[in-house]
Amino acid sequence: MTTHTHPLDEMRDQISERGLMLFDNINRVPIYEKPYVSPFIVFCLNHQGWLKTIYDTQQKEFHRHDLAVIPPGHVLQAQDSSDDYLVSLLVISPRFLEKLGLFHPSPNEHKYHNDFAFHLNDEQYKGILGYFQMLNAISLSNHLEREALLANQFEIGARLIEIYYQENGMVTSQETHSVQELFRRFQYAVVNHFHESREVQYYAELLCLSPKYFGSIIKEHTGVSASEWISRYVIIKAKSLLRHSQNLNIQQISYQLGFPDPAAFTRYFKANTGMSPKEYRAQQ
Repeated sequence: MTTHTHPLDEMRDQISERGLMLFDNINRVPIYEKPYVSPFIVFCLNHQGWLKTIYDTQQKEFHRHDLAVIPPGHVLQAQDSSDDYLVSLLVISPRFLEKLGLFHPSPNEHKYHNDFAFHLNDEQYKGILGYFQMLNAISLSNHLEREALLANQFEIGARLIEIYYQENGMVTSQETHSVQELFRRFQYAVVNHFHESREVQYYAELLCLSPKYFGSIIKEHTGVSASEWISRYVIIKAKSLLRHSQNLNIQQISYQLGFPDPAAFTRYFKANTGMSPKEYRAQQ
C-alpha cells in the first residue's frame, strides 16, 4: 500500500515554529484521493498554468494570476493541473494569527471571501508578489522585532487584498457577507464538533438559529444541505484515517470520530459510500 502525506503536513512543525512560511514556485500538486483540511490560513498565488480542485463541496478552477485565500478548516482536494502549473503558498499558523491580536488589539476584520479565488491584473499581481517576498524576508530574519514587523506587514497585505477585491468589482453586499459569515461559522463548528454530533439541529442551536431557517440558508448558499455537508466532512475524516492511519483499527477510528461503537460507524460509512470501512481500507 502506498501512502501519501500532504506537503503542509510534513512541514507542520516548522510552520508552527516560524509562524509564517513561504513555499515558493511549487510546480507539483499532490493529486490523490485524500482531501486536505488545512489547520493554517493559506494564501495561494498562481503564477502560471491552471489547477482543478474541489473546494469544500464545489468544483473550482485556479488560473494564471489568480489569488486564493483559504481559511483554516476548509476542505481542498486537487484533481488535475497543467504541465506548466506554478504557484506560491504563503502559510500562516494559528499560533501566529493569535499573536497578531497582541500587536493589534482592535484590528480591522479581514473578510476572506468564499469565492475561493479572484483574478489579479498585472499591476495587482506584482503587488501581491512583492508582498509575499517582503513577508518571507522578514520571516527568515532573526531580528528582535521580527514578529511585530510581520504583524504590521500582514495587516497591510490583508488590506491590500481587500482593495484589489473591490477594484475588480467583487463587492460583497452586507446580506451576502452575513450569509458567508454564517457558513464560515458553520464550517468551524463542524470541524471542531463533528465527533460530538452529526445532527443539523445541534449546529443550528450552536449558531442560535432555528433548524429550518439554518438548513435553508446553507442549502441556498452552497447547493448542498447542511446534513449532507456534515456527512461529507465526517466521511472525509473517516477516509483519511482509514487510508493513512494504519496503526488504528476500525474500533479506534470509530471512537475517534465520535461513534458509540464500530457497528454504528460501519452503518454510517456504508450509507454514505456504499461500502464498509474494512472494504474501503482493503482497496487502498
